[in-house]
Amino acid sequence: MKTSTVLYGPERHEPLAGAAWSEAAARAAIQSWVDSALTDFDPARGWRAHPREDGGPPGEPLAEVYGGAGGAIWALEHLAAAGAVDKRWDFRDFVKGLAAQQVAALADAPHGTASFLLGESSLRLLEWKLTGDAAVAQRLFEVVEGNLHNPVREQLWGSSGSVLAAIAMAEATGQARWTTLVQHAVQGQWDEMEPIDAAGGSWGWVQNLYGRIETLIGAAHGFVGNVYPAVRGAAFITPDLRDAFAARALAFLQATALRDGDCVNWWPSVPPHSPSNKPPLVQDCHGAAGIVCRLAPLSRSVPDTEAWDLLLLQAGELTWRAGPPAKGVAFCHGTAGNAHAFLHLFARTGDDRWLARARAFAMHGIQQVEQDRATHGQGRHTLWTGDLGMACVLWDCVRGQARFPTLDCF
Repeated sequence: MKTSTVLYGPERHEPLAGAAWSEAAARAAIQSWVDSALTDFDPARGWRAHPREDGGPPGEPLAEVYGGAGGAIWALEHLAAAGAVDKRWDFRDFVKGLAAQQVAALADAPHGTASFLLGESSLRLLEWKLTGDAAVAQRLFEVVEGNLHNPVREQLWGSSGSVLAAIAMAEATGQARWTTLVQHAVQGQWDEMEPIDAAGGSWGWVQNLYGRIETLIGAAHGFVGNVYPAVRGAAFITPDLRDAFAARALAFLQATALRDGDCVNWWPSVPPHSPSNKPPLVQDCHGAAGIVCRLAPLSRSVPDTEAWDLLLLQAGELTWRAGPPAKGVAFCHGTAGNAHAFLHLFARTGDDRWLARARAFAMHGIQQVEQDRATHGQGRHTLWTGDLGMACVLWDCVRGQARFPTLDCF
């Protein structure tokens, strides 16, 4: 069966061109990119932004976790803790100024400054991880609590993003205040759901994002990103609430799915609107790959597990047939995120073909990184948009696991 191009745009993808899987090559790439990041680090300013990075003047350092110093440090710490590289740095003093720097950079942001990937909450969490400062933990609590009712109702800026920091603190400290905060946030997400006519009356959220009122579907800005805290933080909520989220999620995703044979994908929004009538995306932020990355960890004890398995496998099949995104390796919208979806399906099913597919995409990602470095004359030392995120996925391919920092683990 040949997949209909209505499910994705072939022009956004490229054929697999990487070498056969090699653990030695994966380890060498990780070490090379880490060495490059450490060489390019300026102790006073961090890393100069890559020419393809958004968020500030060209070349100026960024503080954020998404595409800046916060994420680079997080990736390096993660790789060292996981045993992928030896630790030979100390960023404790440097991270102390990142949160304030980012809050200042977001002074005019319409949706506040608490954002997990772009704002203060993740940077406070990173600072606490490295310093253990009680005052930092208190400030983080206030940031997450203050963002509980953000009307944007999506993960990048809203409560469903910043609560990930509270989940991390609940796991790390075991303190009741963090568990309670997680419970309040997840319950708040539930209370804000409403029937969506364009999704057949299934329950979802209406986003108020960048001046647009719409219902988005994907992991970055939409439905799936809002469900994710109930998956990632399932240990801190009741099984009944977890199962209720799962039931509504299955109904919404089945109602909005685009199907062709054994493949499935989703538009970014419902009802759909796509610039220039282009087909749906297949990446982490929008489309099948992100839906797998967020929902494959859903407990197999929830009702309708067989229906979940089928939906997730069909989304994974579409991600494989589309091929690696031509944009590059960015976890958010490139090869790293799509490879990570396969790792989650391997973790869920134990089927080795998904690990093999992840490794095939990862080897392609090595080639994409090196091509980008040759084009721009510098590395892209970022977690969610560049080389260090690809390094984390490569390490997961070595270990046969799905543990992307700031998402699956903290």
